[in-house]
Amino acid sequence: MAAGKGGFEKVRRCLRTIYFMVAMVASLLVLSAPLLVAIGDILVPGLLISSFTCVRCYSFKEHLHRYAFRSSLTDIPLVSVIRSLIITCVYSMCDGPALSHGPYLGTVTLCSFISILLLSVKACVFTVNSQIEAEASSSLSRQKLHLKKSWGMPVLFLSSLVFALGHTVVAYRTSCRARRKLLFHRVDPETVLSCKIVFSGYQKVPRSPTPSAGKMPKSDSEMRRKPTGTARDEGELPVRLLADIDSLFIACQGLTLHYKLSMSGSPSRSLSSTTFLDRPSLNVLSKTHRLHRSFSNQFTSSLYAPLLDGSATSPVLSEEIPVLNLDDDGDEDEVSKLNSSTLEQDLEANGQFGIVLVHGFGGGVFSWRHVMGVLARQVGCTVAAFDRPGWGLTSRPRRNDWEENQLPNPYKLETQVDLLLSFCSEMGFSSVVLVGHDDGGLLALKAAQRVQALANTFKIEIKGVVLLSVSLSREVVPAFARILLRTSLGKNLVRPLLRTEITQVVNRRAWYDATKLTTEVLSLYKAPLCVEGWDEALHEIGRLSFETIPSPQNAAALLQAVEDLPVLVIAGAEDAFVPLKSVQAMASKLVNSRLVAISGCGHLPHEECPKALLAAIAPFISRLLLGSRFARPIACLVLT
Repeated sequence: MAAGKGGFEKVRRCLRTIYFMVAMVASLLVLSAPLLVAIGDILVPGLLISSFTCVRCYSFKEHLHRYAFRSSLTDIPLVSVIRSLIITCVYSMCDGPALSHGPYLGTVTLCSFISILLLSVKACVFTVNSQIEAEASSSLSRQKLHLKKSWGMPVLFLSSLVFALGHTVVAYRTSCRARRKLLFHRVDPETVLSCKIVFSGYQKVPRSPTPSAGKMPKSDSEMRRKPTGTARDEGELPVRLLADIDSLFIACQGLTLHYKLSMSGSPSRSLSSTTFLDRPSLNVLSKTHRLHRSFSNQFTSSLYAPLLDGSATSPVLSEEIPVLNLDDDGDEDEVSKLNSSTLEQDLEANGQFGIVLVHGFGGGVFSWRHVMGVLARQVGCTVAAFDRPGWGLTSRPRRNDWEENQLPNPYKLETQVDLLLSFCSEMGFSSVVLVGHDDGGLLALKAAQRVQALANTFKIEIKGVVLLSVSLSREVVPAFARILLRTSLGKNLVRPLLRTEITQVVNRRAWYDATKLTTEVLSLYKAPLCVEGWDEALHEIGRLSFETIPSPQNAAALLQAVEDLPVLVIAGAEDAFVPLKSVQAMASKLVNSRLVAISGCGHLPHEECPKALLAAIAPFISRLLLGSRFARPIACLVLT
């Protein structure tokens, strides 16, 4: 039964792949229609003229000497060539506005009209008898040539007429498509919503990487007066439409970071409530601002609902994952000791301690929703997670943005190491445990290496690192996504393919139990790919994807630099991306580490098996907080 189901799934995927390829080729042909018509307009008359006249019988000078407007056919292909070259040159020089209201459609119409008028006059006066009678020849070859030329004029005239009309139709459709795109760009999304007036009193986070601290928010009328060049592309939305009620934003390293916090004291409250923000232990209130949820987000669409309605205290989370006890027996373990007075004294002695969650490729703050709140309550400390540049709701600067402000490339891994440490410092943490998934784990290791170096300007102690499904030899950007990112296909063709590849194809492979990947969960991964500028950021991430594969020498140096650091390595036993053997090989090079394999789990333990993940992480952090050393022989524990 399982084999039959697997075969049916393969057939279904094969058919979907064929459909995808056909749709991609068809879209490419539609986008290339102006060039294809021009190429056909040049090739077809050239092939026809060789059938109706003897082109090779005479030299070029003899053709010029024998040319007569009333009897020659060689000028018809020349008209098509000149017409096509003019149209192609104008098309290549036109941008979006010029294609919609500029010279492109007018040039095509004028060239087509003049060529048809010229050929109509030629068709009226054309004769095949004058030249043949002048040669006074009645040979069989001359008779055949006479017959061919008598048919040549109407055929060439009709073909030129068809291509002239084809040029006009394609130019009209291209102009209409460009006009629709411009009309969409000029409409502010808030004018489409019935209650846009709600936005007028709310602060707006800029797309630019330069923070707008101290600036008053722009009014809706000012936003509508923006130049067309800064308008959004189709399908993109501003951050304020996708922010949750517990979303927080902070200016950090020239970026506007989106993050969320979970506190141990108020599990039932919103994570963005001012109650815990006013606590003196966390010195971030003056540096953050919250995006209020707009009235438009109350529409229950598949795009907004998951990000806006899902909170860290959802009933699903509270039912599926126990708050304090992870064992079904109810026995007291190391997790329960965290609530003791001894641990509270240790926390005070350690200063402001926190746990920072670092997501991997394609993830975001939302991917930790099953872990953040429960971990904060079990461990009794602050848990923070932020969106890395290019993902989630963190600002996505363009290249000219950071170059004009003389800032480093925010998508480079080394820059994100500084960003991670700066974020920890901005949160007021003096000591942290970093939990990194996929390439977020590599980022955590590099941050630990940076802290242990002499140039630790952030004054942060990294007590330990948790690595989830981390490999030092795998490129995180999928192969097909890299092809799409480097292709020369049009932007409108590549964008939907990238969305499908990243949110559906890659996500389905990342899960061992595909039934857990519901439509709601998939929507969580789709929503950040609707933030304005997502595709440009993804192109930059794809261009720098080689950074996620350190050389063997650099990988060895990295592991050696953190070999004394307590490290918990967690892997899914059925991970399709990172084999368990490669994780074991990496863990064996870390002296102070432990390896935990979660059975029945794929590449996303925090999504697929959060209860087992918490059962592994909480004791590890508890030992770090209690001050015990983690050094012991490497063991592979299997959690079921």
